[in-house]
Amino acid sequence: MGRRSMKACLGAAARAANWMICDIDRIGNIRERRDRRFTRLLLGSALTLCAVPAAAETLADAVEAAYGNNPTLVEQRYRQKSNNESYVQARAQYGPSLSVSATGTYDYSKLHSRESDGNEGQLSLSLRQPVYTGGRQRGALAQARANVLGSEEALRRVEGEVVQNVIAVYAAMLRDQRRLEVARENVLVLRDQLTERRAKRRVRDVTITDVAQSDARLAAGESQLASAEAQLAVSRGEYLRIVGHEPGDLQPLPELPGLPASIDEAFAAADEGNANLAAARYSEEAARANIATQRGNQRPTATISAEAGKRGQLSPFDRHDYRTEVTAQLTITQPLWQGGAIRSRIRQAQDLSGAAQAGVDAERRQALQDVVLAWNQLASTRVAVVSGTRQVEAAQIAFAGMQREERYGLRSTIEVLNAEQELSSAQQTLLSSRYQEYIARSALLLAMGKLDARTVNSAIPAKDPEAEFRKVRWRGMLPTDPASMLLDRIGSASPYARPKPDLRGQNQPKPTGSPALPPTPDKRYTEAPLVPITQSPLVPADRLNAEGHDYEAAPPRESSPQ
Repeated sequence: MGRRSMKACLGAAARAANWMICDIDRIGNIRERRDRRFTRLLLGSALTLCAVPAAAETLADAVEAAYGNNPTLVEQRYRQKSNNESYVQARAQYGPSLSVSATGTYDYSKLHSRESDGNEGQLSLSLRQPVYTGGRQRGALAQARANVLGSEEALRRVEGEVVQNVIAVYAAMLRDQRRLEVARENVLVLRDQLTERRAKRRVRDVTITDVAQSDARLAAGESQLASAEAQLAVSRGEYLRIVGHEPGDLQPLPELPGLPASIDEAFAAADEGNANLAAARYSEEAARANIATQRGNQRPTATISAEAGKRGQLSPFDRHDYRTEVTAQLTITQPLWQGGAIRSRIRQAQDLSGAAQAGVDAERRQALQDVVLAWNQLASTRVAVVSGTRQVEAAQIAFAGMQREERYGLRSTIEVLNAEQELSSAQQTLLSSRYQEYIARSALLLAMGKLDARTVNSAIPAKDPEAEFRKVRWRGMLPTDPASMLLDRIGSASPYARPKPDLRGQNQPKPTGSPALPPTPDKRYTEAPLVPITQSPLVPADRLNAEGHDYEAAPPRESSPQ
């Protein structure tokens, strides 16, 4: 709770207490002690209410908020639902179409002095039922279904990217809050050092050069503090954009489940579950279905149509003068010659299918490369987190020792300032490494196709796009539609032909040379709070080995078990 809010609560409680005392004093002094006890109880209750902390916010809460109202994700959901209607529209072409029309006609003619006019009205009901399309509608329906499945994979990819963005802004807020604390501590230490050197300068214990060096470092630290404050404000705004509300009291980052034990396991998972790769496969399936659609243009079509209506004079109106007209016909159409247009469209569809197959191979290579990138980033950042922790601990020992040695004239001012700067930089670097290590985990899960809202928060109710498709799939369907679908399969090309084997990903080479993934650093490396610069421990030499700092022996070699 901020200072202003605390002061407001204390002021309100004090005013309430004073009012109670004044009012009771008017009644008498007999109940004065009891009323004072009541007043103290009232003041204590008010302080308790004022001290209630704000509700803590976890990463699961942030993901749940973004899953429900992130505009990018909501937009993609609507786009996916619009693709469901494309399937309904393609399936509706199998069914009959019924329409009614009414026409009124007035004729007037004049030749020299002879004039004539007349009028006529017509009301008709038309019915049209496709019987056979040569496989055109079969291919179009398969193409629409593949597009629906592809849009579902696109939605899954967007969901994964939104979740990764939530993880990124959440981790960035924690990082920037701690970096701001480090920057403030750095300025505080530098300001104290400048004050100390100015005091020493008055007694001629240091030179003007020492004072100027301290002042220069303080100016640089103040600039870094302003940058840290600005970066935190930017991260706060980004959090609002992604999650939908400003961050509260953020809790530590949880573990992300599903990380692979080996890079080969990650490759296999990406080949099966990467959303972009799956979408490319459905796009290639739609392109193959289009070939069947174009081949259907070579085959005959059969259509039954019927029309019934009334025709007669409108004015003067007499229903007995209206005649009934009924027409029914079966139309069979066989294309014979179209200047090579049909064959051209078939070749065009085949070329587009080949391009889509190449696109599948490109997406597969990109998915493997995403795994390699995330895997190696995770491996390097885990090493950086462990090494960075050791660097911070060593820099704290060095800075504390420098300060003590300066008092005895063994170190100069610039050496102490450099040690403090190295410690501050090491802390900033460690915070960045922690952030990058966690982001690399989410990037690896995204490349494998295993990052979604349930990865972080299993309690979120899933919004299944396939369930939305099933709601509209058979809307408007009539009993005659299945019969038309069966007839359209006779003699038609299958829209489910197998793709070319050389572009299916079989026996494709996989990237090699990636190192083994180091074990996950424990919370001492990833979550432990940093020791403030002002509290850097001064460790005696006889305690270094006891605390794990072996500064007596030579550094271990690469082949050493250590």
